[in-house]
Amino acid sequence: MNLKLNYILTFKFLLFLILPLSLSAQQIKGTVYDAVTHEALESVNVYFSGTSKGTITDFDGNFEIPYYVNTQSTFTISLLGYVSQSFKDPLHTDFSNIRLQPKVGELPAVFLNPDPWSREKKEKYFVKQFLGTTLIAKQCSILNLDKIKMRFNPSTGKMIAFAQEPIRIENRDLNYLVTYDLTDFEITFESISLENVQIMGDFEAPTHRMVSSFFVGSAFFKELDESKANKGWVKRHRRRAYKVSEVRLFKLMASGEFEKEGYKLFFKRKKVDFDNHIRSRKHGNSYILDFRESQYDIMDSKNFQSAIYLEEPKLIVSEPGNVINYHVLKIGGFISYLKVSGMLPLDYELK
Repeated sequence: MNLKLNYILTFKFLLFLILPLSLSAQQIKGTVYDAVTHEALESVNVYFSGTSKGTITDFDGNFEIPYYVNTQSTFTISLLGYVSQSFKDPLHTDFSNIRLQPKVGELPAVFLNPDPWSREKKEKYFVKQFLGTTLIAKQCSILNLDKIKMRFNPSTGKMIAFAQEPIRIENRDLNYLVTYDLTDFEITFESISLENVQIMGDFEAPTHRMVSSFFVGSAFFKELDESKANKGWVKRHRRRAYKVSEVRLFKLMASGEFEKEGYKLFFKRKKVDFDNHIRSRKHGNSYILDFRESQYDIMDSKNFQSAIYLEEPKLIVSEPGNVINYHVLKIGGFISYLKVSGMLPLDYELK
């Protein structure tokens, strides 16, 4: 079969994850204070990154939350205006006296190269590469877009973005309010030669072409509208999004159900047998995927086409399907268009 893909490479984005502990469910309790004033902090967000499992502190700064047994997420404590703290092993951490450090206002960075791009132009790139370009993305809004700082450096061909507060995304299609703590964001461009291009009138000729994008952060999911959480359309939309998601793809690879669920694997445009090219083995509560080749094309049961590129022949995949060593993976095609708009909590269960 001649499989053709038209895509822009997109790096894997990460919800900060770690290997889990095989322990029974327990309660995690603690108290959060201001590190400077020593006063108790209320309404502090306490959650497992990438999930919908979370709570907030009470008036006295206290919190209590069940340990999420199947989690592979870091345990995060955050509050607007303070430096967030993350913990890899919450069951063996003393949370009785957590001190959050207030953020100090940062001086504007000094750049040697001026930024030639308008705010409007950079916002368009950011929104597309952060939210995605599917129909779901059209039903999403960034509620505090004005708080995100962006800059394009013409000498390196890179655009960066950062924020001093979590990005809040309203996903009306999946009925989620997503809080995303952006750690890193970068788009790489290559310049376009205009040597033989004749510019007419006020037309602004493109000077750069996007090559790849990359962003890292941690997310927390809440119901956008609690009254709609159990509506039939919400369940259908979430089920539809999950079936074409990145985490489901790698979960099926790890569990050996890739072909059973209608997925097809291609190498050099020819369909190949999954078991002859990818081996999955259990390692603790995660899976290790060994790949024979460094590049594959994939077609799912809906005939959506994607591609994966590996800098190393091995991926570590959590039980929910999240790739832990994300830095060795690049994704192109349909899955690369999903971005944050196509994300669901790692504790989502297909029913």
